[in-house]
Amino acid sequence: MTNLDVWLETFDRPLGYLVSGDDDAVRFRYSEDYLTTRGAHPISLSLPLSAEAFSDRATRAYFQNLLPENNQLDQIIEREHLERSDVAGILYYLGADLSGAISCLPEGSAPVKAPGQLSDDYDAIDELQLLDIVERLGNNRPLPNELRDPSPVSGYQRKVALTLLPDGSYAVPRAGTGAPTTHILKVPEASFPREAFYEAICARLARHVGLDAAPSSSFWVGNFEVILAERFDRRVEGNAVHRVHQEDFAQALGLPPRLKYQREGSPGRVFDLESVASVLRRTAGPAIAVDSFLRSTIFNLAIGNTDNHAKNHALLYEGGASPRLAPLYDLVPITLSEVHNHRLSFSIGKAQLPDEVSAEDIAVLLAQFDLRGPATRRFVAQRLIPMIEPLAAHRDIVESDWTARFDEQLGVRSRRLLEELGKLAAAD
Repeated sequence: MTNLDVWLETFDRPLGYLVSGDDDAVRFRYSEDYLTTRGAHPISLSLPLSAEAFSDRATRAYFQNLLPENNQLDQIIEREHLERSDVAGILYYLGADLSGAISCLPEGSAPVKAPGQLSDDYDAIDELQLLDIVERLGNNRPLPNELRDPSPVSGYQRKVALTLLPDGSYAVPRAGTGAPTTHILKVPEASFPREAFYEAICARLARHVGLDAAPSSSFWVGNFEVILAERFDRRVEGNAVHRVHQEDFAQALGLPPRLKYQREGSPGRVFDLESVASVLRRTAGPAIAVDSFLRSTIFNLAIGNTDNHAKNHALLYEGGASPRLAPLYDLVPITLSEVHNHRLSFSIGKAQLPDEVSAEDIAVLLAQFDLRGPATRRFVAQRLIPMIEPLAAHRDIVESDWTARFDEQLGVRSRRLLEELGKLAAAD
């Protein structure tokens, strides 16, 4: 049996408890203290505030999505002789430094996460240390002990959490402070050349056309091109850094990570447009969330990002019981990769591939969010066409063969989308 306290950075006592029994079932329940606290919010739309314990299925789906999706998980399972299905057992070892505001600690443990003070709680790293970090990540080697996160083997992944200090230098949280980081530094796989460059360009384009996207930039460190992405689940107020609770759509829908694509799901348990609509309607601003999701979906078609699965959409809990839609992230033109699947993460009408999406398919997409007839024409004319037109004409990013390759596909897809959108805008 494994008993864990579940903590949230903003709450000074455990917000709930995770229990794994002899029957291998795992269950979560909120603490009475948390339920009676003014302003308490659920940790997930799939785990609403309730005094009752949640089922194994609901609990397992949420907490599985907190686990890393790389060899860090394999390392801990092998080292501690755990079963992959033992979510609570894995969190016993990895739960101290999960990436968000949640932590899962052995029963009775003191909290490990706290707001950070930029002037006191971080150790700066110099250029040589940064180069060493990037080379280790790029070559799948562990980070040096003094630069590892508190979780046991987190140094084996191809990304690292860093903090950007006010003077522009990089830093890591000082040991024992529990301070949050502000950025993620990623070293993409060599199988997709210039992925970091493409991701940074797509984030810039998203903001250019009025979408809310997490800022990111790409640059070279030694022989590796990296991307530095600002964390949308952080809030910096003067000298203080706070974690903001977030969950991805897989968690919100009660889906395990393996069901993050529609093609992996089954009726009633699937990431599709109907399930997305059910999430957006429960946000603090449903109309704003729907507008943002629909525009981002069309934008992803234009840039060739077919990997906008359930874990690449998120919700932020910033006060009150209802969350808001998080900024866009991981905007990668997957169709430029020769090793990735180019199928859409969720179906749009009858289309399975981005270049198959027609006016009829877009009409099905909009109808799922109650946009029909005149409302469809207005939305297309006022919200979609003005967003895609600048992409079809955009040419100032062409600096090399790599940019030309991306720009050519962007232009072709954008012009085709404008044709299909024009049909909808002119429909009787």
